[in-house]
Amino acid sequence: MLRWLLLIPFALLFAIGSGLVALLIAGVASPDLGLLIGGGFDRLIATLFDQAERGFDPGPTAEAAFALLGRLGFAILVLPVVLVAIASELFRFRSGLIQSGLTGLLAALLPLAMLGMARAPSAGEMQVVAALFLVGAATGFVYWLIAGRGAGGEKADRPNRPQQG
Repeated sequence: MLRWLLLIPFALLFAIGSGLVALLIAGVASPDLGLLIGGGFDRLIATLFDQAERGFDPGPTAEAAFALLGRLGFAILVLPVVLVAIASELFRFRSGLIQSGLTGLLAALLPLAMLGMARAPSAGEMQVVAALFLVGAATGFVYWLIAGRGAGGEKADRPNRPQQG
């Protein structure tokens, strides 16, 4: 019970924070992801100031943009690790590889599903998807290091087999 109240929430918060750091590192390492993150914020700020200069209220545009960023951030950093953590508790996954891989897969695919990709992604978009996979995998691995190795409690002891001899 203490595990559910203290360890798992702490591990999730720490993993999500680590995922944010991994996303920033991936933004520096991947030019396409860096352009998407940095260029997107730069264009958003420029658009908001441009609207204000023209006499339009930038509030609705800012609200819509930040709502989309919040949903994407949730789909990349929060939802994958939480879903895999719940699954690991329910099904007793104890493998760091499974924890990292599933979290990375969800982190890469959920944003694509949210945006509704109706065409094959370009090479630059695939680089972004790969970077998101690595960010998710890092997030899942950090969670596993803190709480996942003992997921679901201890396995029941197997009865000792009689030795033949």
